Amino acid sequence: MEGETIVRNRFRLTLALVLTTLFPVVPMVAQSINPGPPGPFVFDIRAATSGIPSSDALFPDLAVGELVPARGFGGNIGGHVYVIPIGPTRVGLGADVMLVRGSSAGVSSTFMSVDPQLSLNFGTSDGWSYVSAGVGTARVKGNPGVSDTVRAINWGGGARWFLGPHFGVGFDVRVHNLAASQVLPSGTAVAVAVGISMK
Repeated sequence: MEGETIVRNRFRLTLALVLTTLFPVVPMVAQSINPGPPGPFVFDIRAATSGIPSSDALFPDLAVGELVPARGFGGNIGGHVYVIPIGPTRVGLGADVMLVRGSSAGVSSTFMSVDPQLSLNFGTSDGWSYVSAGVGTARVKGNPGVSDTVRAINWGGGARWFLGPHFGVGFDVRVHNLAASQVLPSGTAVAVAVGISMK
């Protein structure tokens, strides 16, 4: 059952990324007469939710049958610059930081990721979609004093729509592939973030 859920989630994510890339981004309210390329920079502030990896080592005092948090809620901030044109696309460089917390029957855990990203951006300064990937770190904390930091490969995509010259809205869907450690097994955590963008 768990394997089927993972396959289903990966299919949905792949479909979302394909649709985001193939369909043009349409500005919701404002539109420039002669819009330029994406950028030149953007800052994002978003609400986020993500799966939280877990292991017995994170909760050594857990009673038999007691549940641990599987999903957390929190926020995501990031900044990106767009400097290199490649045909109709523009290459971006940036990073996001996400922090989510989950709780279940008195047990809590947190998941924090630092996600450097290289992105390909499609559209104009009025709105653009993107795909991106990078290698960063992730930190998972369970019981007080029990935590671990591992390498995390992040990949995903999203879009931004600008309602005016400097303010917009957007979303990001991101997969974190986590390396194994003495505390955590290797695993995957899928995050979704929605919020505002400023440039």
